[in-house]
Amino acid sequence: MMITKRDNQLFQKLSTHGMLSTKQVTSFIFNSIARTTALRRLRILEANHYLKRITGLDGHDVLWVLTDKGANAAGVSTPKKSWSKNILQHDYKLISLRLELEKSGIAQTWIPEHEIRSLIYKKYGLLKGKQKLIPDGLMGIEVMGKFGSVAIELELTLKNKNRIKDIVTRYQEKKDLSAVWYIASSQTILNSFFREWRNHQGFNKTIKLYGSLFEEVIKNPVEATVFSEGNACKIKDIWRIKPAHTPAHGVSRQQVTNTDTENRLTHENQTNKMDYLFQHKAVVITDLTLPTL
Repeated sequence: MMITKRDNQLFQKLSTHGMLSTKQVTSFIFNSIARTTALRRLRILEANHYLKRITGLDGHDVLWVLTDKGANAAGVSTPKKSWSKNILQHDYKLISLRLELEKSGIAQTWIPEHEIRSLIYKKYGLLKGKQKLIPDGLMGIEVMGKFGSVAIELELTLKNKNRIKDIVTRYQEKKDLSAVWYIASSQTILNSFFREWRNHQGFNKTIKLYGSLFEEVIKNPVEATVFSEGNACKIKDIWRIKPAHTPAHGVSRQQVTNTDTENRLTHENQTNKMDYLFQHKAVVITDLTLPTL
């Protein structure tokens, strides 16, 4: 079969984000095409083994992922080979969150969890790598002309107190992060993290803790409320909003200098991202060690 330019755009988008729902595919790739035409094309690509569908979401939406054949056709990589049914809802909401943050121009760059995990395992090996704290994503932001890194944590269920304490402790030991941003399904979950953050004796004032409600952020990221210690403001008031780049046409990477006065983010080829980050010590999560629980 003939692979069209639009097919290649879809393959690239799936390579960047891992998976997309039918609604997201029609919005980002087939936005000026009839939905029936888009669905017919997806079924053709599936029948010819370029795409694979995944079911199991609460809302019964169909998710689409890239196969090795589809990746080879577009000259891109397949980000993940399998998707756990147990965390499918979490992964889908995380990808939806990333799409909205990039679309709104809040996220200047984004390194997803599976790339961070691969990077850590490459450096430390499987055994030690499993003891590292791996955020759901690492987002690049800009504040007053300076660039920084924000660890993203999407929390849909309340963790037990000891688990929260361990996570908070490890985050507060870091000096290279600008902030940790917890995006939760309820205020109760946010309160639990803020409480442990305040109670930790080794409180690190250089790292900020932010909290937001998922439904607010996904609906309108720029206007969503961000809670911090004793304050609440809009996202647009703390991070600079820029026109977002198009992930399907390139993947960003992050450069972080070792000085306090300059942090820069650039957009480069995905293939060189991991080695580049190792060389420049830009992946600030590699020392976020978490005891095996």
